[in-house]
Amino acid sequence: MFKSTFHSHSRFDDGREELEAYIKSAIEKDFKAFGFSAHAPVLFETDWNMKMDDFEEYVNTIRILKNKYKDKLEIYIGLETDFYKGCIDWRNKKEIDYTIGAVHFLKNDTTGEYMPVDGTAQQFEETLNHGFGRDIKAFVFAYYSKIREMLSLMQPDIVAHLDVIRKNNKEGVYFKEDDEFYKNEVIKTLEVIASTDSIVEVNTGGISRGYVKNPYPSQWVLELCLDMEIPIMVNSDSHHPENIDFYYEETYDLLRSIGFKSQRVLYGNKWRDVSL
Repeated sequence: MFKSTFHSHSRFDDGREELEAYIKSAIEKDFKAFGFSAHAPVLFETDWNMKMDDFEEYVNTIRILKNKYKDKLEIYIGLETDFYKGCIDWRNKKEIDYTIGAVHFLKNDTTGEYMPVDGTAQQFEETLNHGFGRDIKAFVFAYYSKIREMLSLMQPDIVAHLDVIRKNNKEGVYFKEDDEFYKNEVIKTLEVIASTDSIVEVNTGGISRGYVKNPYPSQWVLELCLDMEIPIMVNSDSHHPENIDFYYEETYDLLRSIGFKSQRVLYGNKWRDVSL
């Protein structure tokens, strides 16, 4: 079994512990590859993105670890990059091995405020109220259309937690996943992904942090990914070294039951498919 994650957060952003603690955990858990993906610096204030002044230290620290553990584990330098109007294109940074593209914020054109998509339940309510006048259809459309825009203008290597908008939709309080408007937005987005080389991550981080009971994206979305021949990758989105393989066995079993035979990973400095 090929164990890896390319989505992880440490003390450089909203995670915990030093980078080396994650590497030691990965070696102990028989990982083949490990990628760091700090939340890239953004052009507005947040309390969980890496600061611009820390970028050089982040890269240099990972380089030291790559050399120190080169005989035990492949280590890669990544970033989880936010897409918004005027954002930095981190794909052009020669120090970066890959990017995970995400939409965590939607801009309120009236106030100029960047409203969170996957924050707390209270923040979700505030975004829905103040940004969309409680119109959940408009909120869903804005989220998925922004992902499609990202794929068209700044295609990442990996698409982060595709349906994270359901994080605060417990018991279908805002929408049902079989609502036609919702399914249409997901399908339109998958069609765009299928026309690119981007990988859809199967993200277990929402489970480890108690937000959801199954990985992002939902099973029916993964079934469509298989039908559309969209490559997938299992990531833990870990914020602590203990959780770097959280819910992995269950996720591998789920993917095999759907019909997936492999996942796409970065190994030997190349993107390749490895057996699940």
